[in-house]
Amino acid sequence: MVAETCGGSPDAQRSNGHAETGLGILEKLNARAGIEASPNDTLVKIVLMDLRIIWIWMPKNAGGSISRDLLRVHGPRAIACALPLDLMWRLNPEFRRFEVVAFKRNPYTRIVSCWLNKVLAPYAANESYFRKYQGLTHGMSFPDFAEWLNTDAGSDHKADRHWMSQHPMLEGVDTLLQFEDLHGSVGILGLDPTSLSHRNPQAEMTKGGGVKPRAPIEWYDERAFRHISTRYADDLRRLGYGFPGKIPVAA
Repeated sequence: MVAETCGGSPDAQRSNGHAETGLGILEKLNARAGIEASPNDTLVKIVLMDLRIIWIWMPKNAGGSISRDLLRVHGPRAIACALPLDLMWRLNPEFRRFEVVAFKRNPYTRIVSCWLNKVLAPYAANESYFRKYQGLTHGMSFPDFAEWLNTDAGSDHKADRHWMSQHPMLEGVDTLLQFEDLHGSVGILGLDPTSLSHRNPQAEMTKGGGVKPRAPIEWYDERAFRHISTRYADDLRRLGYGFPGKIPVAA
């Protein structure tokens, strides 16, 4: 059965009448693949059986909200797993005929969302998390974070996927949707744009931190712009983005 070849939650498997042993087998297969096997190894995918689509959850591109909506709307016909695409194709060759879909986002705004969520927000003060990344500190300013990202410690080969460049994770994607046109794009996934659960999280991220939310580009100064432009030059070029506003200059 298909659900036995692409994981999913135990509840979803039980609702389909499948044994939970299928999930255990898949977890072992995924472990054997190794997290270095391909750039998107640990990215969550949701297989939409009726639409013949494999949707890839891209961090900081409304992934959590969309995944919850997909599972809610499509029910047991939406199967979640974290297997690499090539392993999914080997397990079920029919999946090769499915369209692979993901969202891309302007790196300049995506990294502001990452900073708010992972660095600035009061609930992000997790010492064990920051110990993994030399020089990264809770509450550091956005220009300092931008400069840190442009060092070896913040580079892709050491990155949290929330600030990793997008293009390595988008390998194998057939259709790229724009985060900037979120409501106009989700129809391809069978979602009603008027009932999306996604909302601008900036107010929640800064709540209690004494910082007022603002438009993403308003966090930039010349230093932040320079470092983010260098750090994500490949993303900007490959994904076709520029700075979404007036480029900041040194005071």
